[in-house]
Amino acid sequence: MKSRLNKSLTIASVQMPVSKKKTENLKIMENYLKHISNLFPNVNIVVFPELSPTSIGSEPQDEAEKIPGSLTSTFSSWSKKYNIWLIPGSIYEFFNGKVYNSTPVFSPDGSLVGVYKKRYPWSPYEKTESGSQPFVFKIKNFGIVGIMICYDLWFPEVARDLTNLGAELIIVPTMTTTGDRNQEKILSRATAITQQCYLVSCNGVGFGGVGGSHIIDPEGLVLQENGEGPCIQTSVIDFEHVHKIREIGTAGVTTPHKAFKNNKQSFKVYNK
Repeated sequence: MKSRLNKSLTIASVQMPVSKKKTENLKIMENYLKHISNLFPNVNIVVFPELSPTSIGSEPQDEAEKIPGSLTSTFSSWSKKYNIWLIPGSIYEFFNGKVYNSTPVFSPDGSLVGVYKKRYPWSPYEKTESGSQPFVFKIKNFGIVGIMICYDLWFPEVARDLTNLGAELIIVPTMTTTGDRNQEKILSRATAITQQCYLVSCNGVGFGGVGGSHIIDPEGLVLQENGEGPCIQTSVIDFEHVHKIREIGTAGVTTPHKAFKNNKQSFKVYNK
């Protein structure tokens, strides 16, 4: 039992109300962090929705800043102060003369572990550049975590890239304000099933989304799901459970993660 517990982390996914004002959103984010720290000190990872630390509706060029920058300095201080792994949604990043929708990740000592640039901006509406690289980070002695952002979920290759790099948990900061959230819920479960990993999709409410956040386990079972109101979802991420399901199979029989690695195929669609 001890070894199983040592491979488990508790995650909090914050379905927060997102306003049009950056300053107000940052205040809300820290209030949630204080609340989580006071009530749930066992939480190891905190996730916020896509673009929640920004002024929703503003032009990306007006909001963009370099990483490291003033916003990431704030996130760094929060992660250290509250002793958590922090995934603060995403921000507009100015990088090499272009603007990206990017998720920075911070460790409990305040270090910037890395930055993921959204590979599939929501075309034709989202006016940012496309990233091109998968991003995973390792939580020492626990497991490997991958990051996607919102519309990335609609493209199975993005998740496949992450699990190919060892991801056992995929975190998806999201800002879905439209009626296709119902379809995204299905895609989340399908991704968790085909990749045999945990998946956390954190959506906002208000100007930042229609809610419907959820946490899915490696067999596609819904551990947490909420409607359209603000909430904090918590769940245990058991990395040993991922290893078990990938080895002996979903429902004890089906091993797509192993089969994909063992059965080498070439798909013409990738050679265009």
